[in-house]
Amino acid sequence: MLIAKNASAQSTNYDRNSPAYRLMERLEIKSGNLNNGLFLDAAPISRENWQIFIDSNYYIKKDNPELNSSNIFSRKLTKADEYWLDYLNNDNLPWSDSSRASSKKPILRHFYKTKANLLEAHTKDFHVFINPVLGFEYGKEQGLDKKIFRNTRGFEIRGQISNKIGFYTYFTENQAGFPTYIQQYIKKNGSIPDVGLWKDFKKNYYDFLNSRAYITFTPVKNIHVQFGNDKNFIGSGFRSLLLSDFAKDYLQLKITTRVWRFQYQNIFSEMANYQGNKNVPYPKKYAAMHYLSFDAAKWMNFGVFEGIVFHDNENNGRGFDFNYLNPVIFYRSAEHNIGSPDNALLGANVNFLVAKHVKLYGQLMLDEFVLNQYRNNRNWWANKYALQAGFKWIDFLGLPNVDLQSEINVIRPYTYSADTIAKAYEHFKQPLAHPMGSNLREIVNILRVNTFGPLDIQLKYIITQQGLDTGKANLGDNIFLNNRTRFRDYGNELLQGLKTTTTFAEVTASYMLRHNLFIDANMILRTQKNALTTQNTTYYGAGLRLNFTKPDYTF
Repeated sequence: MLIAKNASAQSTNYDRNSPAYRLMERLEIKSGNLNNGLFLDAAPISRENWQIFIDSNYYIKKDNPELNSSNIFSRKLTKADEYWLDYLNNDNLPWSDSSRASSKKPILRHFYKTKANLLEAHTKDFHVFINPVLGFEYGKEQGLDKKIFRNTRGFEIRGQISNKIGFYTYFTENQAGFPTYIQQYIKKNGSIPDVGLWKDFKKNYYDFLNSRAYITFTPVKNIHVQFGNDKNFIGSGFRSLLLSDFAKDYLQLKITTRVWRFQYQNIFSEMANYQGNKNVPYPKKYAAMHYLSFDAAKWMNFGVFEGIVFHDNENNGRGFDFNYLNPVIFYRSAEHNIGSPDNALLGANVNFLVAKHVKLYGQLMLDEFVLNQYRNNRNWWANKYALQAGFKWIDFLGLPNVDLQSEINVIRPYTYSADTIAKAYEHFKQPLAHPMGSNLREIVNILRVNTFGPLDIQLKYIITQQGLDTGKANLGDNIFLNNRTRFRDYGNELLQGLKTTTTFAEVTASYMLRHNLFIDANMILRTQKNALTTQNTTYYGAGLRLNFTKPDYTF
């Protein structure tokens, strides 16, 4: 077995939307134990950490039945769970068992020697895996003549050197035509969600590149360093109100420290103060974030988040402010030492496991919150906060591999905005938290059915109420507006403005034909309605993808 237990070993990460990541959370809930070293509340997750978890808790049981009584997977796994565990073993070389991952019949002796990888090479001090990335989708929007499609081609490379340095590269070239509601988002903000810039392709179509790359290393035991372009997600919800992966990737130095039941992440990042004009250079902005996660008990985890967004607001070459390299959480003192010029946010994240079937989770984000103003009950504009509460119920009502998630999000007006646009909680004109901004209330319901291993069916039903600006005043939904232009100081209520209800329903069916080769079919029914207008979108499409995760346009 090629399973590395060395504390200095390096590995790349699992994407939060991958089948492997969904399996991780399902098995963690089933185990009833959060104290496992995974820290799923801070994504992405290291491949090595996941493999150590599954080796010690699943394969030991499988190969040594006498250990079942002391194993956290003492409850029987379903056939679908076993199917995705085999998928993970095939996908996670060199950490997993190579004998289980080998192909019976490689193509031309050199291609797909293992089930997951087109090409790979191994020596004592070097491992590399190379795979194509392909994504083709074609669909139709009711009442629209234009084509809706996506054509993605690219590659993915990952590996490690001397068991000390890990590396990852992802690159795709794309052409796409989007449904109306996505096209309106692009027109309004000047960027494609998840991607950023584009160039015109024919009429009303887009041509764009998408890439990520980073290296990892461990300078000392228990401290893991990652540098490059990537995304992050904090929380257990469908949305994150602290830090989400909706925006495009950004350059970052991420330092992850693990001691006992604690995991502490420092993220120092360079972002773009892009304002929608592709023809002029866009200035840089920066963010420094800390997240401390603590497994307080087998069934309870809580975390504390802090973020500072800043930029060269005086055009004096300030660049990255080294005051924020302080590795200890709570930047507020450092911010005060430099005159408190920046946008500071504080947050909390909690998780609870119940009866090996349910995860309860929640988040609180505070943005310039003043307790005395809250007690005055006058709805002061700067009492900006966001709340989340939700649950995940696996094997819902005793039905194997039928999982239900339900979530509520509430975000006060002007939350995530700042007194200059460059300090808003965004990157490349894309929110770093909720994709729809603020001044909203939302209910999310997701049902996933995976009773037959390779077939995954997902149903989403999301209702979002939001108070929108009418164009005459800044009422607090648009985080890209300077909050000095606010409509009033007091009397700011949730959903003030043009009350708009967006209903989003989607059915998606995916079938895995072979490792990471999926055929998909989906249908979207979206309605956005207010006193002035009603917009309906009905979209249905199908596609084929290889080593490609579909972007999430649920907004």
